Amino acid sequence: MIQFSLFGIPIQIQPFFWVTMALLGGATNASTSDGLLRLGLFIIAGFISILVHELGHALTIKSYRVPTSITLQAFGGYASYPARSLNRLQSFLVTAAGPALQLVLALVAHVLLHRVPPNEGMIMFLGALKWVSIVWALLNLLPVLPLDGGQLVNSALGPRRIKITLWITIVTAVVVGILGIFTRQIFLTVLLGFFAYQAFQALKENNWR
Repeated sequence: MIQFSLFGIPIQIQPFFWVTMALLGGATNASTSDGLLRLGLFIIAGFISILVHELGHALTIKSYRVPTSITLQAFGGYASYPARSLNRLQSFLVTAAGPALQLVLALVAHVLLHRVPPNEGMIMFLGALKWVSIVWALLNLLPVLPLDGGQLVNSALGPRRIKITLWITIVTAVVVGILGIFTRQIFLTVLLGFFAYQAFQALKENNWR
């Protein structure tokens, strides 16, 4: 486990974060030196992109004088803070800041791609950084709990309308999960299936409607 601080924010990186990034980067097919290079650059780009995403959340939390920390774990990460320390508007802005900063990072990577010298390694790295940032941000903006998009819907509708948020989660997760099957994105289908199941269980606890 790796621990350090950035901008006064404690950051913890769990071992399975690296395992997940390696699998997403195609570790099972990286059998050549070029493949290993691409894998290594993908892992570094993924680490930077996801850390920037979580810093978007954490720095916004910190701006409200609320303590926060970041944990990078399997399949992503999260910025934690004390419960009930933010109001609905603050929670909305905190949630939106993560994918927003990540999309800014993607734009920076895109600009640099057209300005850096023709270095193959740098081009591969910036390309990976750009596309990881775009895909991760857009995936997180799906209106599915516990993704950022689901949290945005939850903040907008409020706790009294949690059942509406849960139904939005289920419908979106099922639709996108089916699309994942047709596009052979099995990881996406499994992940969204799990989120749909969680929302289904939460609905049962709330007596369905």
